[in-house]
Amino acid sequence: MSNNKDQGSARDYIKSYVKESNTEDYLQKEQPHYDPTKPIQSPQPTPVEQEPLPEAIQTSEHYKVHLPTQNPIPSSETKEPRTEKQQQQTQQPVWAARDFKEQRSEIHETSLTVCADLHENLMTCFQHGSWWDKAKMCEEQKQKFWSCYNAQKKFLKEVNYKGPVNTEKEDNEILLRAYKLRDRIDQQKQEKKTEE
Repeated sequence: MSNNKDQGSARDYIKSYVKESNTEDYLQKEQPHYDPTKPIQSPQPTPVEQEPLPEAIQTSEHYKVHLPTQNPIPSSETKEPRTEKQQQQTQQPVWAARDFKEQRSEIHETSLTVCADLHENLMTCFQHGSWWDKAKMCEEQKQKFWSCYNAQKKFLKEVNYKGPVNTEKEDNEILLRAYKLRDRIDQQKQEKKTEE
């Protein structure tokens, strides 16, 4: 036990160790110094061993890899008949995904416009209809609207309404035919009701 008292505690040992090493001297010695007046030295890159290059390829062999493009079908025609053939060919329309998307949204909007009165009846039924109509989910008005909408949509798709090659005049003629189709469908439904 007397041995432990001579040595002291761990705390005493640490205090004596700290007193022996001067921390301020250590920090001054190890801390980097920055002088703004001196230019910054860039780190020296480590030399990289370069692999020996393969034997030099002769430039004449290098260019033989790609021969000039040649037309496989020799042409004996002059340039003038060729331009006439190009003029005779009709230009085919180039369809893009954007064109299909725009056409689809135009067909949807036009179908809603042509059947707008039936759509209004359906919405009015849902908002202000009798409790019985609401319980049946306005089935009668819904059937009328959707049959009109689907018939218009089908017709407008078939005649390529608002297609990229159509002119505005053609689209207006198609729209007129769509309204006539709607009138004809309404007349047929009226005739069926009178027969019953």
